[in-house]
Amino acid sequence: MDDRPKLLLIDDGEIYAEAIARQLPEFQLLHPGFVEQPRVPDGLKALSWLAQHADLVDALLLDMRFDVPDADLLPLPEAQTPRRQRRYQGVAILRALRERHPHLPVVLLTGVADLAPRQLAAELASTSLTYLLDGDDLDALRIPISQALRDARRDTEEGEILWGRDPHLRAIRRRLGVLARGRLPVILEGETGTGKSFLAERLLHARSGRVGAFITLDLSTLPVDLIPAHLFGVTRGAYTGAVADRKGAFELADGGTLFIDEIQNASLEIQKRLLLVLQDRRVRPLGSHQERAVDVKVIVASSRPLAEEVAAGRFRPDLFMRLSPATRITLPPLRARPTDLLFLARRFVARAGDDLDVEPLRVAICAALGLPPSPLALAERGEAARPEALCLIAPPVVMARLMAHPWPGNLRELAMVMHNLVLFTLVGALDAIEEGLRLSGPRFQIDLGLVEGLLAGGLMASKAATEDAGLLKVKIAPRETLNQVSSEVERQYLVQLFEAAEGDFSEMAARLLGDPGRARAVRLRFNQLGLKVRDLRGR
Repeated sequence: MDDRPKLLLIDDGEIYAEAIARQLPEFQLLHPGFVEQPRVPDGLKALSWLAQHADLVDALLLDMRFDVPDADLLPLPEAQTPRRQRRYQGVAILRALRERHPHLPVVLLTGVADLAPRQLAAELASTSLTYLLDGDDLDALRIPISQALRDARRDTEEGEILWGRDPHLRAIRRRLGVLARGRLPVILEGETGTGKSFLAERLLHARSGRVGAFITLDLSTLPVDLIPAHLFGVTRGAYTGAVADRKGAFELADGGTLFIDEIQNASLEIQKRLLLVLQDRRVRPLGSHQERAVDVKVIVASSRPLAEEVAAGRFRPDLFMRLSPATRITLPPLRARPTDLLFLARRFVARAGDDLDVEPLRVAICAALGLPPSPLALAERGEAARPEALCLIAPPVVMARLMAHPWPGNLRELAMVMHNLVLFTLVGALDAIEEGLRLSGPRFQIDLGLVEGLLAGGLMASKAATEDAGLLKVKIAPRETLNQVSSEVERQYLVQLFEAAEGDFSEMAARLLGDPGRARAVRLRFNQLGLKVRDLRGR
Protein backbone atom coordinates (compact mmCIF):
# COMPACT_ATOMS: atom_id res chain seq x y z
CA MET A 1 0.00 0.00 0.00
CA ASP A 2 1.36 3.42 -1.01
CA ASP A 3 1.35 5.57 2.14
CA ARG A 4 2.93 8.64 0.54
CA PRO A 5 0.90 11.88 0.94
CA LYS A 6 -1.59 12.15 -1.93
CA LEU A 7 -1.65 15.41 -3.90
CA LEU A 8 -4.22 16.62 -6.42
CA LEU A 9 -2.83 19.07 -8.97
CA ILE A 10 -5.31 21.55 -10.46
CA ASP A 11 -3.61 22.94 -13.54
CA ASP A 12 -4.39 23.18 -17.25
CA GLY A 13 -0.74 22.58 -18.23
CA GLU A 14 1.48 19.53 -18.01
CA ILE A 15 4.81 21.00 -16.89
CA TYR A 16 4.15 20.95 -13.14
CA ALA A 17 2.73 17.43 -13.20
CA GLU A 18 5.75 16.05 -15.00
CA ALA A 19 8.28 17.94 -12.87
CA ILE A 20 6.61 17.00 -9.55
CA ALA A 21 6.38 13.35 -10.49
CA ARG A 22 10.07 13.40 -11.46
CA GLN A 23 11.60 15.52 -8.70
CA LEU A 24 9.33 14.98 -5.66
CA PRO A 25 9.07 11.20 -5.34
CA GLU A 26 8.08 11.44 -1.66
CA PHE A 27 4.61 12.65 -2.75
CA GLN A 28 2.03 10.76 -4.80
CA LEU A 29 0.16 12.64 -7.55
CA LEU A 30 -3.41 11.40 -7.93
CA HIS A 31 -4.79 10.46 -11.36
CA PRO A 32 -8.36 11.83 -11.39
CA GLY A 33 -9.18 10.25 -14.74
CA PHE A 34 -10.02 13.37 -16.75
CA VAL A 35 -6.75 13.29 -18.71
CA GLU A 36 -3.77 11.00 -18.94
CA GLN A 37 -1.63 13.38 -16.91
CA PRO A 38 -2.11 13.29 -13.09
CA ARG A 39 -3.94 16.60 -12.88
CA VAL A 40 -7.35 18.25 -13.19
CA PRO A 41 -7.46 20.79 -16.06
CA ASP A 42 -9.88 23.36 -14.59
CA GLY A 43 -11.87 24.36 -11.53
CA LEU A 44 -15.21 22.92 -12.64
CA LYS A 45 -13.77 19.46 -13.16
CA ALA A 46 -11.82 19.69 -9.90
CA LEU A 47 -14.96 20.49 -7.90
CA SER A 48 -16.86 17.72 -9.67
CA TRP A 49 -14.18 15.15 -8.88
CA LEU A 50 -13.68 16.31 -5.28
CA ALA A 51 -17.42 16.04 -4.61
CA GLN A 52 -16.96 12.26 -4.83
CA HIS A 53 -13.31 11.73 -3.86
CA ALA A 54 -12.23 14.46 -1.42
CA ASP A 55 -11.41 11.80 1.18
CA LEU A 56 -8.61 10.53 -1.08
CA VAL A 57 -6.73 13.83 -1.08
CA ASP A 58 -4.21 15.06 1.50
CA ALA A 59 -3.40 18.41 -0.14
CA LEU A 60 -4.21 20.42 -3.26
CA LEU A 61 -1.72 22.12 -5.59
CA LEU A 62 -3.39 24.96 -7.45
CA ASP A 63 -2.06 26.98 -10.38
CA MET A 64 -3.03 30.65 -10.73
CA ARG A 65 -3.42 31.08 -14.51
CA PHE A 66 -5.80 28.92 -16.57
CA ASP A 67 -5.99 29.29 -20.35
CA VAL A 68 -9.27 27.40 -20.72
CA PRO A 69 -12.54 28.11 -22.63
CA ASP A 70 -14.99 30.61 -21.12
CA ALA A 71 -17.43 27.81 -20.29
CA ASP A 72 -14.85 26.18 -17.99
CA LEU A 73 -14.11 29.34 -15.97
CA LEU A 74 -15.44 29.88 -12.46
CA PRO A 75 -16.79 33.44 -11.94
CA LEU A 76 -14.44 36.05 -10.45
CA PRO A 77 -16.31 39.38 -10.02
CA GLU A 78 -13.10 41.38 -9.58
CA ALA A 79 -11.90 40.40 -13.07
CA GLN A 80 -13.95 42.30 -15.62
CA THR A 81 -12.53 40.74 -18.79
CA PRO A 82 -12.07 37.11 -19.94
CA ARG A 83 -8.32 37.71 -20.07
CA ARG A 84 -8.20 38.70 -16.40
CA GLN A 85 -10.60 35.89 -15.53
CA ARG A 86 -8.07 33.44 -16.92
CA ARG A 87 -5.07 35.15 -15.38
CA TYR A 88 -6.52 35.03 -11.86
CA GLN A 89 -8.71 31.94 -12.22
CA GLY A 90 -6.79 30.33 -9.35
CA VAL A 91 -8.40 32.83 -6.95
CA ALA A 92 -11.91 31.85 -8.07
CA ILE A 93 -11.05 28.16 -7.68
CA LEU A 94 -9.54 28.83 -4.24
CA ARG A 95 -12.79 30.47 -3.07
CA ALA A 96 -14.86 27.53 -4.24
CA LEU A 97 -12.48 25.06 -2.57
CA ARG A 98 -12.63 26.86 0.74
CA GLU A 99 -16.41 26.96 0.63
CA ARG A 100 -16.89 23.29 -0.23
CA HIS A 101 -13.74 21.62 1.15
CA PRO A 102 -12.34 23.91 3.86
CA HIS A 103 -10.45 21.04 5.50
CA LEU A 104 -8.18 20.49 2.49
CA PRO A 105 -4.89 22.45 2.60
CA VAL A 106 -4.03 24.36 -0.59
CA VAL A 107 -0.62 25.30 -1.97
CA LEU A 108 -0.93 27.99 -4.64
CA LEU A 109 1.60 27.76 -7.48
CA THR A 110 2.38 31.07 -9.13
CA GLY A 111 5.06 33.22 -10.69
CA VAL A 112 5.77 36.85 -9.80
CA ALA A 113 3.99 37.95 -12.98
CA ASP A 114 0.86 36.06 -11.89
CA LEU A 115 0.43 37.60 -8.45
CA ALA A 116 -3.16 38.60 -7.80
CA PRO A 117 -4.30 42.24 -7.64
CA ARG A 118 -3.79 44.12 -4.41
CA GLN A 119 -7.42 43.78 -3.31
CA LEU A 120 -7.03 39.99 -3.27
CA ALA A 121 -3.84 39.95 -1.19
CA ALA A 122 -5.61 39.49 2.15
CA GLU A 123 -7.64 36.62 0.76
CA LEU A 124 -4.53 34.79 -0.36
CA ALA A 125 -2.62 35.46 2.86
CA SER A 126 -3.95 32.30 4.52
CA THR A 127 -2.75 30.08 1.68
CA SER A 128 0.73 28.62 1.24
CA LEU A 129 2.06 30.64 -1.70
CA THR A 130 4.89 29.24 -3.78
CA TYR A 131 6.58 31.46 -6.36
CA LEU A 132 7.88 29.16 -9.08
CA LEU A 133 9.97 31.07 -11.58
CA ASP A 134 11.46 27.91 -13.06
CA GLY A 135 9.18 24.89 -13.44
CA ASP A 136 12.20 22.55 -13.54
CA ASP A 137 13.40 23.45 -10.03
CA LEU A 138 10.83 22.35 -7.46
CA ASP A 139 13.03 21.86 -4.42
CA ALA A 140 11.41 24.89 -2.76
CA LEU A 141 7.99 23.27 -3.15
CA ARG A 142 8.78 20.57 -0.61
CA ILE A 143 8.61 22.96 2.34
CA PRO A 144 5.14 24.50 1.72
CA ILE A 145 3.65 21.09 0.84
CA SER A 146 5.07 19.53 4.01
CA GLN A 147 3.93 22.55 6.01
CA ALA A 148 0.40 22.36 4.60
CA LEU A 149 0.20 18.64 5.36
CA ARG A 150 1.49 19.21 8.88
CA ASP A 151 -1.09 21.95 9.49
CA ALA A 152 -3.90 19.71 8.26
CA ARG A 153 -2.88 16.93 10.67
CA ARG A 154 -2.92 19.18 13.70
CA ASP A 155 -5.70 18.74 16.24
CA THR A 156 -8.59 21.19 16.15
CA GLU A 157 -7.80 22.19 19.72
CA GLU A 158 -4.61 22.71 21.65
CA GLY A 159 -5.12 22.78 25.38
CA GLU A 160 -7.68 25.54 25.93
CA ILE A 161 -7.17 27.04 22.47
CA LEU A 162 -9.94 26.09 20.03
CA TRP A 163 -8.47 26.31 16.51
CA GLY A 164 -11.04 24.45 14.43
CA ARG A 165 -10.46 23.73 10.73
CA ASP A 166 -10.86 27.18 9.20
CA PRO A 167 -7.96 27.76 6.75
CA HIS A 168 -7.45 31.34 7.96
CA LEU A 169 -6.98 30.12 11.53
CA ARG A 170 -4.65 27.40 10.27
CA ALA A 171 -2.36 30.04 8.75
CA ILE A 172 -2.64 32.28 11.83
CA ARG A 173 -1.74 29.34 14.07
CA ARG A 174 1.44 28.79 12.09
CA ARG A 175 2.44 32.48 12.17
CA LEU A 176 1.74 32.86 15.89
CA GLY A 177 3.93 29.85 16.61
CA VAL A 178 6.80 31.55 14.79
CA LEU A 179 6.24 34.99 16.34
CA ALA A 180 6.17 33.52 19.85
CA ARG A 181 9.84 32.56 19.51
CA GLY A 182 11.10 36.01 18.59
CA ARG A 183 11.39 39.23 20.55
CA LEU A 184 9.81 41.53 17.96
CA PRO A 185 6.58 43.28 18.97
CA VAL A 186 3.37 41.70 17.68
CA ILE A 187 0.19 43.48 16.56
CA LEU A 188 -3.11 41.63 17.02
CA GLU A 189 -6.15 43.12 15.32
CA GLY A 190 -9.74 41.94 15.25
CA GLU A 191 -13.20 42.60 16.53
CA THR A 192 -14.07 42.40 20.21
CA GLY A 193 -14.41 38.80 21.36
CA THR A 194 -12.15 37.18 18.74
CA GLY A 195 -9.62 36.04 21.35
CA LYS A 196 -6.78 38.56 21.10
CA SER A 197 -5.91 38.68 24.81
CA PHE A 198 -6.38 34.92 25.19
CA LEU A 199 -3.92 34.11 22.39
CA ALA A 200 -1.48 36.75 23.63
CA GLU A 201 -1.20 35.02 27.00
CA ARG A 202 -1.82 31.34 26.21
CA LEU A 203 0.29 31.19 23.06
CA LEU A 204 2.57 34.16 22.40
CA HIS A 205 3.72 34.49 26.01
CA ALA A 206 3.47 30.83 27.02
CA ARG A 207 5.76 29.73 24.17
CA SER A 208 8.16 32.63 24.27
CA GLY A 209 10.42 30.99 26.82
CA ARG A 210 10.41 34.22 28.84
CA VAL A 211 10.54 33.75 32.61
CA GLY A 212 8.95 37.05 33.58
CA ALA A 213 5.28 37.80 34.15
CA PHE A 214 2.52 38.38 31.63
CA ILE A 215 1.13 41.85 32.33
CA THR A 216 -2.07 43.18 30.74
CA LEU A 217 -3.01 46.83 30.42
CA ASP A 218 -6.33 47.70 28.76
CA LEU A 219 -6.20 51.34 27.69
CA SER A 220 -9.95 51.46 27.07
CA THR A 221 -10.59 51.12 30.82
CA LEU A 222 -8.24 53.90 31.98
CA PRO A 223 -8.73 57.67 32.06
CA VAL A 224 -6.39 59.23 29.51
CA ASP A 225 -4.45 61.22 32.12
CA LEU A 226 -3.66 58.06 34.12
CA ILE A 227 -2.35 55.98 31.20
CA PRO A 228 1.27 57.29 31.46
CA ALA A 229 1.51 56.35 35.14
CA HIS A 230 0.15 52.86 34.51
CA LEU A 231 2.49 52.33 31.56
CA PHE A 232 5.74 53.90 32.74
CA GLY A 233 5.38 54.10 36.53
CA VAL A 234 5.35 57.04 38.89
CA THR A 235 7.48 58.38 41.75
CA ARG A 236 6.15 59.79 44.98
CA GLY A 237 5.01 63.40 44.62
CA ALA A 238 4.99 63.38 40.82
CA TYR A 239 1.41 64.66 40.94
CA THR A 240 -1.34 65.11 43.48
CA GLY A 241 -2.33 61.69 44.76
CA ALA A 242 1.02 60.05 44.00
CA VAL A 243 1.80 59.18 47.62
CA ALA A 244 4.28 56.39 46.89
CA ASP A 245 6.56 55.07 44.18
CA ARG A 246 4.74 52.66 41.88
CA LYS A 247 6.11 50.52 39.09
CA GLY A 248 4.50 50.79 35.68
CA ALA A 249 3.49 47.96 33.37
CA PHE A 250 6.89 47.94 31.62
CA GLU A 251 8.79 47.35 34.85
CA LEU A 252 6.29 44.79 36.09
CA ALA A 253 6.71 42.88 32.82
CA ASP A 254 10.53 43.05 32.85
CA GLY A 255 11.81 39.69 31.60
CA GLY A 256 8.30 38.77 30.45
CA THR A 257 5.51 40.05 28.20
CA LEU A 258 3.44 43.23 28.20
CA PHE A 259 0.06 43.09 26.46
CA ILE A 260 -1.37 46.54 25.70
CA ASP A 261 -5.01 46.21 24.69
CA GLU A 262 -6.86 48.84 22.63
CA ILE A 263 -3.59 50.62 21.87
CA GLN A 264 -5.43 53.03 19.56
CA ASN A 265 -6.81 54.79 22.68
CA ALA A 266 -3.35 56.15 23.57
CA SER A 267 -2.91 59.86 22.88
CA LEU A 268 -0.26 61.04 20.43
CA GLU A 269 1.91 62.24 23.33
CA ILE A 270 1.73 58.85 25.05
CA GLN A 271 2.49 57.20 21.72
CA LYS A 272 5.66 59.31 21.48
CA ARG A 273 6.84 58.14 24.91
CA LEU A 274 5.95 54.57 24.06
CA LEU A 275 8.05 54.81 20.90
CA LEU A 276 11.09 55.92 22.92
CA VAL A 277 10.71 52.99 25.32
CA LEU A 278 10.54 50.52 22.44
CA GLN A 279 13.58 52.09 20.76
CA ASP A 280 15.82 52.45 23.82
CA ARG A 281 14.45 49.62 25.98
CA ARG A 282 14.56 52.02 28.89
CA VAL A 283 11.68 53.53 30.82
CA ARG A 284 11.54 56.67 32.97
CA PRO A 285 8.75 56.84 35.58
CA LEU A 286 6.77 60.07 35.93
CA GLY A 287 8.58 62.50 38.21
CA SER A 288 11.91 60.66 37.96
CA HIS A 289 15.14 61.78 36.28
CA GLN A 290 16.52 58.28 36.06
CA GLU A 291 15.82 55.72 33.37
CA ARG A 292 15.56 52.00 34.07
CA ALA A 293 16.46 49.27 31.61
CA VAL A 294 13.65 46.84 30.73
CA ASP A 295 13.56 43.65 28.68
CA VAL A 296 9.96 43.24 27.56
CA LYS A 297 8.23 41.49 24.68
CA VAL A 298 5.41 43.82 23.66
CA ILE A 299 2.11 42.67 22.20
CA VAL A 300 -0.46 45.30 21.27
CA ALA A 301 -4.07 44.77 20.27
CA SER A 302 -6.64 46.94 18.56
CA SER A 303 -10.26 46.44 17.58
CA ARG A 304 -9.66 48.86 14.69
CA PRO A 305 -7.05 48.45 11.93
CA LEU A 306 -4.03 50.49 13.01
CA ALA A 307 -3.12 51.29 9.40
CA GLU A 308 -6.45 53.12 9.11
CA GLU A 309 -5.74 54.95 12.39
CA VAL A 310 -2.40 56.06 10.93
CA ALA A 311 -4.10 57.27 7.75
CA ALA A 312 -6.61 59.23 9.84
CA GLY A 313 -3.83 60.93 11.83
CA ARG A 314 -4.79 59.29 15.12
CA PHE A 315 -1.78 56.97 15.35
CA ARG A 316 1.86 57.87 14.86
CA PRO A 317 3.34 56.25 11.75
CA ASP A 318 6.77 55.92 13.40
CA LEU A 319 5.27 53.98 16.32
CA PHE A 320 3.31 51.83 13.90
CA MET A 321 6.52 50.94 12.08
CA ARG A 322 8.35 50.28 15.35
CA LEU A 323 5.58 47.87 16.33
CA SER A 324 6.54 45.91 13.20
CA PRO A 325 3.45 45.86 10.95
CA ALA A 326 4.95 42.84 9.20
CA THR A 327 4.01 40.85 12.32
CA ARG A 328 0.43 42.15 12.28
CA ILE A 329 -2.18 39.41 12.56
CA THR A 330 -5.91 39.94 12.07
CA LEU A 331 -8.13 37.43 13.83
CA PRO A 332 -11.23 36.68 11.73
CA PRO A 333 -14.71 37.26 13.16
CA LEU A 334 -16.80 34.20 13.97
CA ARG A 335 -19.19 34.90 11.06
CA ALA A 336 -16.24 34.33 8.71
CA ARG A 337 -15.72 30.82 10.16
CA PRO A 338 -19.07 29.07 9.47
CA THR A 339 -17.48 25.63 9.20
CA ASP A 340 -16.17 25.93 12.76
CA LEU A 341 -19.44 27.01 14.40
CA LEU A 342 -20.70 23.54 15.35
CA PHE A 343 -17.26 22.49 16.61
CA LEU A 344 -17.01 25.60 18.80
CA ALA A 345 -20.59 25.25 20.06
CA ARG A 346 -19.90 21.64 21.12
CA ARG A 347 -16.80 22.69 23.05
CA PHE A 348 -18.54 25.57 24.82
CA VAL A 349 -21.42 23.28 25.83
CA ALA A 350 -18.97 20.73 27.26
CA ARG A 351 -17.14 23.46 29.18
CA ALA A 352 -20.39 24.93 30.50
CA GLY A 353 -21.12 21.62 32.24
CA ASP A 354 -18.29 22.32 34.70
CA ASP A 355 -19.29 25.91 35.50
CA LEU A 356 -20.32 26.59 39.09
CA ASP A 357 -23.96 27.33 38.30
CA VAL A 358 -24.38 24.37 35.91
CA GLU A 359 -22.49 21.53 37.59
CA PRO A 360 -25.05 21.02 40.43
CA LEU A 361 -27.85 20.78 37.85
CA ARG A 362 -25.91 18.26 35.77
CA VAL A 363 -25.14 16.09 38.81
CA ALA A 364 -28.75 16.26 40.07
CA ILE A 365 -30.20 15.20 36.69
CA CYS A 366 -27.78 12.29 36.43
CA ALA A 367 -28.75 11.13 39.92
CA ALA A 368 -32.47 11.41 39.13
CA LEU A 369 -31.98 9.30 35.99
CA GLY A 370 -29.91 6.72 37.83
CA LEU A 371 -26.72 7.63 35.98
CA PRO A 372 -23.24 8.36 37.26
CA PRO A 373 -22.17 12.02 36.93
CA SER A 374 -21.80 12.49 33.19
CA PRO A 375 -20.34 15.26 31.01
CA LEU A 376 -22.43 17.45 28.74
CA ALA A 377 -22.48 17.15 24.95
CA LEU A 378 -24.21 18.89 22.06
CA ALA A 379 -25.62 16.73 19.26
CA GLU A 380 -27.63 17.37 16.12
CA ARG A 381 -30.91 15.54 15.65
CA GLY A 382 -30.31 12.09 14.20
CA GLU A 383 -26.74 12.01 15.44
CA ALA A 384 -25.79 8.92 17.42
CA ALA A 385 -26.13 9.52 21.14
CA ARG A 386 -23.14 9.36 23.43
CA PRO A 387 -24.17 6.88 26.13
CA GLU A 388 -21.76 8.36 28.65
CA ALA A 389 -23.03 11.95 28.33
CA LEU A 390 -26.06 14.13 28.88
CA CYS A 391 -26.95 15.39 25.40
CA LEU A 392 -28.51 18.65 24.32
CA ILE A 393 -30.18 17.96 20.97
CA ALA A 394 -30.13 20.77 18.38
CA PRO A 395 -32.90 20.29 15.76
CA PRO A 396 -32.13 21.49 12.21
CA VAL A 397 -34.14 24.68 12.73
CA VAL A 398 -32.01 25.55 15.77
CA MET A 399 -28.76 24.89 13.93
CA ALA A 400 -29.99 26.98 10.99
CA ARG A 401 -30.78 29.86 13.37
CA LEU A 402 -27.34 29.67 14.99
CA MET A 403 -25.64 29.54 11.58
CA ALA A 404 -27.62 32.58 10.36
CA HIS A 405 -26.71 34.75 13.36
CA PRO A 406 -23.87 37.22 12.58
CA TRP A 407 -22.29 36.86 16.05
CA PRO A 408 -21.16 40.47 16.55
CA GLY A 409 -19.71 39.45 19.93
CA ASN A 410 -17.77 36.61 18.27
CA LEU A 411 -16.38 33.80 20.46
CA ARG A 412 -17.31 35.60 23.66
CA GLU A 413 -20.93 35.87 22.55
CA LEU A 414 -21.10 32.24 21.40
CA ALA A 415 -19.69 31.02 24.72
CA MET A 416 -22.29 33.03 26.65
CA VAL A 417 -25.17 31.87 24.45
CA MET A 418 -24.13 28.23 24.82
CA HIS A 419 -23.78 28.62 28.58
CA ASN A 420 -27.29 30.06 28.87
CA LEU A 421 -28.75 27.40 26.56
CA VAL A 422 -27.29 24.74 28.84
CA LEU A 423 -28.49 26.49 32.00
CA PHE A 424 -32.08 27.06 30.87
CA THR A 425 -32.40 23.61 29.27
CA LEU A 426 -31.13 21.77 32.34
CA VAL A 427 -33.28 23.82 34.71
CA GLY A 428 -36.34 22.93 32.62
CA ALA A 429 -35.38 19.24 32.64
CA LEU A 430 -34.78 19.20 36.40
CA ASP A 431 -38.10 20.98 37.08
CA ALA A 432 -39.89 18.33 35.00
CA ILE A 433 -38.20 15.52 36.95
CA GLU A 434 -39.04 17.09 40.30
CA GLU A 435 -42.69 17.41 39.22
CA GLY A 436 -42.80 13.65 38.72
CA LEU A 437 -42.50 13.46 34.93
CA ARG A 438 -40.68 10.38 33.68
CA LEU A 439 -37.98 11.08 31.11
CA SER A 440 -36.95 8.39 28.65
CA GLY A 441 -33.25 9.25 28.72
CA PRO A 442 -30.57 11.90 29.12
CA ARG A 443 -31.38 13.72 25.84
CA PHE A 444 -32.96 17.17 26.02
CA GLN A 445 -34.03 19.13 22.95
CA ILE A 446 -33.03 22.78 22.66
CA ASP A 447 -36.06 25.03 22.26
CA LEU A 448 -36.02 27.39 19.26
CA GLY A 449 -37.89 30.04 21.25
CA LEU A 450 -35.14 29.98 23.87
CA VAL A 451 -32.49 30.44 21.16
CA GLU A 452 -34.41 33.35 19.65
CA GLY A 453 -34.75 34.99 23.04
CA LEU A 454 -31.06 34.70 23.85
CA LEU A 455 -29.97 36.02 20.45
CA ALA A 456 -32.53 38.83 20.52
CA GLY A 457 -31.05 40.12 23.76
CA GLY A 458 -27.51 40.33 22.37
CA LEU A 459 -25.41 42.99 20.73
CA MET A 460 -27.16 42.62 17.40
CA ALA A 461 -30.48 43.72 18.88
CA SER A 462 -29.01 46.95 20.26
CA LYS A 463 -27.37 47.67 16.92
CA ALA A 464 -30.62 47.06 15.06
CA ALA A 465 -32.38 49.56 17.31
CA THR A 466 -29.99 52.34 16.39
CA GLU A 467 -29.02 51.59 12.79
CA ASP A 468 -30.98 52.21 9.64
CA ALA A 469 -32.26 48.87 8.32
CA GLY A 470 -31.39 49.97 4.78
CA LEU A 471 -27.80 50.86 5.63
CA LEU A 472 -25.44 48.26 4.18
CA LYS A 473 -21.66 48.37 3.87
CA VAL A 474 -19.82 48.04 0.57
CA LYS A 475 -16.10 47.93 -0.12
CA ILE A 476 -14.66 50.25 -2.74
CA ALA A 477 -11.74 48.94 -4.80
CA PRO A 478 -10.01 50.60 -7.78
CA ARG A 479 -11.25 49.62 -11.23
CA GLU A 480 -10.34 50.65 -14.75
CA THR A 481 -13.52 52.72 -15.25
CA LEU A 482 -16.10 54.46 -13.04
CA ASN A 483 -18.79 52.29 -14.57
CA GLN A 484 -16.99 49.18 -13.29
CA VAL A 485 -16.72 50.74 -9.82
CA SER A 486 -20.44 51.59 -9.68
CA SER A 487 -21.42 48.15 -10.98
CA GLU A 488 -19.35 46.44 -8.30
CA VAL A 489 -20.85 48.66 -5.57
CA GLU A 490 -24.36 47.87 -6.83
CA ARG A 491 -23.49 44.17 -7.01
CA GLN A 492 -22.32 44.10 -3.39
CA TYR A 493 -25.38 46.04 -2.19
CA LEU A 494 -27.82 43.74 -3.98
CA VAL A 495 -26.15 40.60 -2.63
CA GLN A 496 -26.42 41.89 0.95
CA LEU A 497 -30.01 43.00 0.41
CA PHE A 498 -30.82 39.57 -1.07
CA GLU A 499 -29.47 37.93 2.08
CA ALA A 500 -31.30 40.35 4.39
CA ALA A 501 -34.58 39.69 2.54
CA GLU A 502 -33.89 35.91 2.58
CA GLY A 503 -34.15 35.78 -1.20
CA ASP A 504 -37.60 37.44 -1.38
CA PHE A 505 -37.53 39.63 -4.51
CA SER A 506 -40.90 41.18 -3.65
CA GLU A 507 -39.49 42.47 -0.37
CA MET A 508 -36.41 43.74 -2.19
CA ALA A 509 -38.58 45.54 -4.73
CA ALA A 510 -40.56 47.12 -1.91
CA ARG A 511 -37.39 48.41 -0.26
CA LEU A 512 -35.71 49.55 -3.48
CA LEU A 513 -38.64 50.74 -5.61
CA GLY A 514 -41.45 51.10 -3.10
CA ASP A 515 -43.52 48.52 -5.00
CA PRO A 516 -43.40 44.77 -4.19
CA GLY A 517 -45.03 44.09 -7.55
CA ARG A 518 -41.82 45.08 -9.37
CA ALA A 519 -39.86 42.01 -8.23
CA ARG A 520 -39.22 41.05 -11.86
CA ALA A 521 -37.34 44.31 -12.44
CA VAL A 522 -35.03 43.59 -9.52
CA ARG A 523 -34.40 40.06 -10.74
CA LEU A 524 -33.63 41.37 -14.24
CA ARG A 525 -31.04 43.72 -12.74
CA PHE A 526 -29.47 40.70 -11.00
CA ASN A 527 -29.04 39.05 -14.38
CA GLN A 528 -27.55 42.19 -15.93
CA LEU A 529 -24.92 42.33 -13.18
CA GLY A 530 -24.02 38.67 -13.57
CA LEU A 531 -25.47 37.63 -10.18
CA LYS A 532 -26.76 34.07 -10.14
CA VAL A 533 -29.70 33.53 -7.77
CA ARG A 534 -29.06 29.80 -7.61
CA ASP A 535 -25.52 30.33 -6.36
CA LEU A 536 -26.62 32.88 -3.77
CA ARG A 537 -29.34 30.62 -2.41
CA GLY A 538 -26.88 27.74 -2.28
CA ARG A 539 -24.48 29.90 -0.30
